[in-house]
Amino acid sequence: MKTGFIFVLYKTQKSEVERLKKEIKGLRVNDYKIYFIDNTDDNVGYAGGVNKGIKQALKDDCELLIVANPDISFSHSRSASWLDDVRYFDIWGLAVKQDGKTYYGGTIDMWRMSGGLISKKPQKRFVPADFVSGSLMFIKKKVIDKIGFFDESYFLYYEEVDYCYRAKKACFKVGIDSKITYEHFEISKDSPTKNYFLFKNRLKFLFKYGSLRQKLYEIVRLPKTLIIEIPRLVVLARDDKKTEFRFFVNFLSLNISSLINKVLHFGLFLILINYFKPEEYAVYTLAWTQVGLLLPLLDFGTTSYGLVHITDSIEKKVKELFSLRFYLSLITFTLTIILAILFRYPANILVPIILVSFVIFANMFSGTYLILTSVRQKSYLASIVSMIFQIFLVIFLILGILLTKNLMAVFIITFVLYNFYSLLNFFLVKKEVGSLSLKINLKQWLMIIKKSFVFLLISLLAGFYSKVDVLILNFIKGKEAVGIYSAGYRFLDALMFVVTSYNVSSMPMFSKFAKEKKGNIFKNKIKKDVLLVSIIGLPIALGFFFLGPVILPLLFKSAYFQSIQVLRIIIFALPLILLTSVFLNSIYALNRAKTVIYIFLFQLIFNITLNYLLIPRYSYFASAYITLAGEILNVLLLFVILRSVLYENFR
Repeated sequence: MKTGFIFVLYKTQKSEVERLKKEIKGLRVNDYKIYFIDNTDDNVGYAGGVNKGIKQALKDDCELLIVANPDISFSHSRSASWLDDVRYFDIWGLAVKQDGKTYYGGTIDMWRMSGGLISKKPQKRFVPADFVSGSLMFIKKKVIDKIGFFDESYFLYYEEVDYCYRAKKACFKVGIDSKITYEHFEISKDSPTKNYFLFKNRLKFLFKYGSLRQKLYEIVRLPKTLIIEIPRLVVLARDDKKTEFRFFVNFLSLNISSLINKVLHFGLFLILINYFKPEEYAVYTLAWTQVGLLLPLLDFGTTSYGLVHITDSIEKKVKELFSLRFYLSLITFTLTIILAILFRYPANILVPIILVSFVIFANMFSGTYLILTSVRQKSYLASIVSMIFQIFLVIFLILGILLTKNLMAVFIITFVLYNFYSLLNFFLVKKEVGSLSLKINLKQWLMIIKKSFVFLLISLLAGFYSKVDVLILNFIKGKEAVGIYSAGYRFLDALMFVVTSYNVSSMPMFSKFAKEKKGNIFKNKIKKDVLLVSIIGLPIALGFFFLGPVILPLLFKSAYFQSIQVLRIIIFALPLILLTSVFLNSIYALNRAKTVIYIFLFQLIFNITLNYLLIPRYSYFASAYITLAGEILNVLLLFVILRSVLYENFR
C-alpha cells in the first residue's frame, strides 16, 4: 500500500523538516512519499495546505494518506502496527502525548456540537471515536473519493472534526489505536490565535451541522459562553500581530457602538414623528439632507486615503491630514450655507440648516480621530467616544422636545453639543500625535489630493444620487411627501451603521493583503465577507418586510402609515449595499477606484432621470423602487469590474 505523508509547514525550521525525514525513514515503510506543503508565503490555512498535499499524493497513486503537523514525533511509533488499524478503520489516529497528558481521540458534545479530546484511557486497543486529532490523521483513499477534501473555510482548527463528522455520516469508520503513541509538541498552544479560531470555528461547526435545538441551546447559553471566552479573546486583542482577530474586535466594537447610537437616534426619530406632523418632520429631514449634500467635500476622500495609504509615519501623516481637513471643513461650511441660500429655502428651513452646518466641524475632528485609531487597528476607541457622546446628545434632544415641544429646540441643542464634540475630538487627536498646526503645505496637500481625489468624486456622486430623491420629492410633491418618505427611509438609514463598521474594519485588511500580493488570502476574504454580509443583511430585510405591517403601526401615527409601505420596499437595499461595500473595498485596495466613478456617475443620472419622470405620478413609492433598482445595478456592475480586476492582479 503506497503511503503519502503530508506535512503542512508554516515558518518551520529546516532542522525540523530534516528530523521528520529521518524519523519517517526509521519507520521502514516500504513504499512512501513525503509532501511538505509550505504555507509561509501564501497562507491558505491548514485545511488548504492539507488539500494541496492530498491532491499531489492522489496524483502519485497513494492509497493511504497520513496528514500531520510538523511539530510531532514518530520516534516511539512502529509502522508495522499500522497495518492492524487498516482492518478496523477508514480514518484513524493514535494516542497522542501533549501538555503532559495522553489523549485518545475526541468526542462531540451533542448539546453544543463542540469537540473535545478524551484523556481517559480505553480498555480496548481499537476504539471508535467521533474524531481524531488533526495533528496526525490516517485517511484511506476511498474516503477522499467519496466525501472529497477538507473544508478550507475553517482556516485553522476544527477542520479535522468537520472531516471526521462528514466521514461518519457517509458510513465510514473513525477510531483510535490506543496502543501506539506519538508526541505532539503543539508549538501553538500558547498562541492567542488558537483561542480565537477555536471559538469561531466551534460556532461555525455548530451552525453548519447542529439541529435547531442545539442552536437554540447555544443562543440561550450565550451569556455564559461570553463570560468564559472574552477573557481569552482580550489577550488576543493585545497582540499587534494578529490582524484577522483585530478585524473581528474592531468590527464587533464598531457595530456595538453604532448599534447603540442608532437605537438612541431611532428613539429620537419616534419622538419626532409622534410630536410633529410630516411637514414639520420634513424640515428636520431637509436640514440634514442639505448639510449632508456637501459633506464628502469636507472629507475630500481623505478618510479612504488614510485607511488605504497611511501604513507608516502615522503621526506625521495624520498631522498633515488634519490641517488639510480643517481648511476643507471651512470651505464645506461656507458652500453649504451659500447653496442653501441659492435654493431659496424659507427662514424656517434656512436657520436650521445654518445651525446643523456646524456638524461639519465635528465630523472633521471625529473623522480625523477615527482615521488615526483605525490605521493603528484601535478603532474601538473612536467607537467608545462616539457612543458616549451620542448618548448625551439624544438624551438632551429628547428632553428638549418633551419640555418645549418646539422643533427649533432640537436644532439649538444640536448646535451646542456638536461644537462641544468638536473640542473633545480635537484634544484626543492632539494627545495621540502631539501639537497640531494649521500650516498650509500646498505641496503635501496636492500629493494627498492626487491620491484622494478619486475617493472625493465617488463620495460626492454617491452622496448626490442617494439624496437627490428627497430634494426632487420636495420640489415636486412638497414637505408632506418628504416627511412620509423620510420616515420610511429612516429605518434603512438606522441600519447603515453595519455598513460603516464593516468598511472601517475591513479596508485596512484588504489593503494589507493587496500590498503583500497575497492573492489567495485576498480572494478568500472576499468570499468570507460576502457570506458574512449576506448572513447579516438578508434576515434583517426579510424581517422588516414580513413583520413591519404587524409591529410598525404600533409606533407610527396614522399620518405616517404610508411610510411602512415605503420601508417594505426600500429595506431590501440593505443587503445590496453591504455586498457593494465588499466589492468597493476590494477594488479600492487594488488601486482601481477610478473605475467606480463611472458607475456612480451613471447612478446619479439614472436616479435624477427616473425620479423626475416617475415622482409626479407615483410620488414617494417611485423614489423607493428607484433606490432599490439602483442598488441592484451597483452590485451587478461592481461584481463584473471586480472579477476583471482580480484577474489582472492575481493571474
